[in-house]
Amino acid sequence: MYYIAVRFESIKKAIDADYVTMRGLHGVLFNVLEQCNPAEAEWLHQHPTPKPFSMAPYYREEDGKGILVGVRYAAITDRAATLIYEAWQRVYHTREMLRLGKYQTFRVEHVEVIHKWNFAEIAQMARQVPQKKMVLEFLSPTSFKQGPGHLPLPLPRNVFQRPLRVWQCYAPMVLSIPADWLDWCEQDVFVEEHQIQTGIAAITHKQRFIGFTGQVSFCAYKGEEQYLRVWQALGSFAAFCGVGHTTTMGMGAVERL
Repeated sequence: MYYIAVRFESIKKAIDADYVTMRGLHGVLFNVLEQCNPAEAEWLHQHPTPKPFSMAPYYREEDGKGILVGVRYAAITDRAATLIYEAWQRVYHTREMLRLGKYQTFRVEHVEVIHKWNFAEIAQMARQVPQKKMVLEFLSPTSFKQGPGHLPLPLPRNVFQRPLRVWQCYAPMVLSIPADWLDWCEQDVFVEEHQIQTGIAAITHKQRFIGFTGQVSFCAYKGEEQYLRVWQALGSFAAFCGVGHTTTMGMGAVERL
């Protein structure tokens, strides 16, 4: 698993966060991928869900306004990491001008790839001493599909459902998780403390995504060591696969504290 961090260099003026859309950032990524390797870009675009990457934009505050300064991709597979890294490296070396919307232009100032862990290493870390507490920081608006609508609350079953699904899809069979694990999570994992607030992001200029951001402390009150180890592993894995839905457009970005 890898992080690919891309830092932007704005042209003429800073990239105003008020005019950044998640679909726009998603479009920039696939434009970059297609120019580098059309066949591999098509593979990633057509890849069934869950896709092997997630995205998180980076912002800073400047003169009281949010400014987009870059983006971080978390790649679950070597193939996805290689494609994303090589494509952004090409744009960096060619000094190509990129565009968000009609008026915001930028170049790539820096690209870095960081190899973190593989599935076996995450599982091994979780085996040491199965802890009963976990703190997650939700960095971008997070929400969960529920019936015809969405639920912007960090209920444990919802939080860990996507990491479980992605793990089962990509991890080696020997590291498969018991089928009843999610039921255990719903019954025995609780929110102990939180500092969350409503977060809103623009999917398009007309469509908003409403979720929550902030810090949440979880606690498992009981359970076999096997289930606790799975929980700890999925807590670390969440930083790569994201939580909730629309993770490839920057929603549900998570950091484990």
